[in-house]
Amino acid sequence: MSFFGKLKEMLHGGKEKRSHLEEIKIKRSIQLYEAGVAYYKRKDYENSRKYFEKALQYDPENEDAKHNLRVVEKQIALIEEEMRTKKEKKDKAVNKTLSQESESILRQAADEDVKDEKFYYKALRLDSDFSHEEIKNRIDSEFRKWRTRINSPNVKMRSEAEEMLAIISQARRILLK
Repeated sequence: MSFFGKLKEMLHGGKEKRSHLEEIKIKRSIQLYEAGVAYYKRKDYENSRKYFEKALQYDPENEDAKHNLRVVEKQIALIEEEMRTKKEKKDKAVNKTLSQESESILRQAADEDVKDEKFYYKALRLDSDFSHEEIKNRIDSEFRKWRTRINSPNVKMRSEAEEMLAIISQARRILLK
């Protein structure tokens, strides 16, 4: 028998009489359950879960709410896993691109014993017509970008970040005299 069938039986002279308070709790549970279903249909899984949980607080015996709560939690877990996978793929693509850019800069830095302003302009992707303030802003943004990579679990990325930070520090000294 469905939840609603059981409810009808309980409210309209079922086997055992319910107190007025119990009837109110069951009705409230049904309202919350229906709200959870409505949110589920809108694909708002967080609110759906919240309402199913509230429905179970009012009526812990509500099997439909228990089942739907499990379904919603599985759906939320799938979405979180999908988001995590997308983020990992994006991070790998970004790291690959950054590694290629930084490798060429680091190779050039290793080849040149004396680095001039041109090298730092190229390394930081600066135009020769940038103002002092624009150069300062670019150096600061590059510094922030590479500083976050210093704690990377990827050893190669970490070492590239350390070397790039050294180049950025030198660029700051030379270009912002």
